[in-house]
Amino acid sequence: MRILVLGGAGAMGMVTVRDLAETSEVSEVIIGDVNLEKAEKIAEWAGKEKVSIRKVDISNIESLASAMKEVDAVANAAPYHLNLTVTTAAIQTRKNLTDLGGVYYMTLKQLELNNEAKEAGVTVVLGCGLAPGVADILAKHGADKLDRVDEVHIWYGDRSFEPAKYKWSFRTVLEEYTKGPVVYDDGEFKRLPPFSGKQLVDFPLPVGERPCCYALYSGLATLPRTINKGVKKVDCSMSYTEEDELRIKVLNELGLTKEAPVKIDGVEISPKEFLLKCVPPPDVKAKDASSLIVEVKGEKNGLPTKITYSLVQKFHEEYGVSAIAYLTGVPLSIVSQMLARGEIREKGVLPPETAVPHEQFFQELAKRGITINETVETTSKLA
Repeated sequence: MRILVLGGAGAMGMVTVRDLAETSEVSEVIIGDVNLEKAEKIAEWAGKEKVSIRKVDISNIESLASAMKEVDAVANAAPYHLNLTVTTAAIQTRKNLTDLGGVYYMTLKQLELNNEAKEAGVTVVLGCGLAPGVADILAKHGADKLDRVDEVHIWYGDRSFEPAKYKWSFRTVLEEYTKGPVVYDDGEFKRLPPFSGKQLVDFPLPVGERPCCYALYSGLATLPRTINKGVKKVDCSMSYTEEDELRIKVLNELGLTKEAPVKIDGVEISPKEFLLKCVPPPDVKAKDASSLIVEVKGEKNGLPTKITYSLVQKFHEEYGVSAIAYLTGVPLSIVSQMLARGEIREKGVLPPETAVPHEQFFQELAKRGITINETVETTSKLA
């Protein structure tokens, strides 16, 4: 199998590259990135004998199509704002694709290409990292076990054990914290102000108790429909710090999150794009721990039932990467291999919860040290 990893020199993509390189069935991993110097370092780190490098302008359909021609599947770990271009190129070249999610609004745009993908005989599986990805699959897995589903709640939390401002693309951070979350409540989609839904969540150790708020989450674009069964409430929350909230507040007040261009000495530039050019890359080597909790509430055999899934991951010592990088990059590798082997047969632009075979996916995660706990609680009367 030959698999192209777009953004393979990035914080999450590098993990995907290494996991693929360590898989015996994969004959070649192609890092498709514009940063060739960094790609060379990742190739050395991941296993040079299997990894090749190709300069790809991920914002350009022609460049993408040329890179996709001779591969069996494409794993897109590039920043989410490029997802629509990548999806279009995959459909045009008739190559199966998976990515890390579109922070809700981009996901909606990608879903509009469903018919085009079907007609081309292409499978595009959206959002196959941790959250979205593992979280959505767990939500559907739990829902499938119930007769009726009332609520689905997803919580992601992390704890850094050394200073780290952020561990994934700052573009994504800005999108999540400035546009405000979307929740599905009482059967309706609702947009809320940033940092809404503040709550304390007790994650498995060593993450422990963390403050969380509602997130702008890709899975909300599909989970209410794919779960169905009468579900009235679906939401996702992620941990944050007071520093996160203060930083975003200051950037907003300074006008640095605005997208409309301003003119400086005759040159027009978007304050947001200027900011994104200035910020340093994510700290992929931050010593940390990450956790995910997915809770599905409903009814089974006439009794109120709650199914809870949880996982926790520490800094990955062997790879030398943060827990979130490992938990995000590995699922992308697994699903890209499923696509390359033809194990996902449905065509179209699909969410992970319906496209990915659940049990096989969980087994592949476990092989890589990512174990998931399931707890089922049923309430019944004594007499």
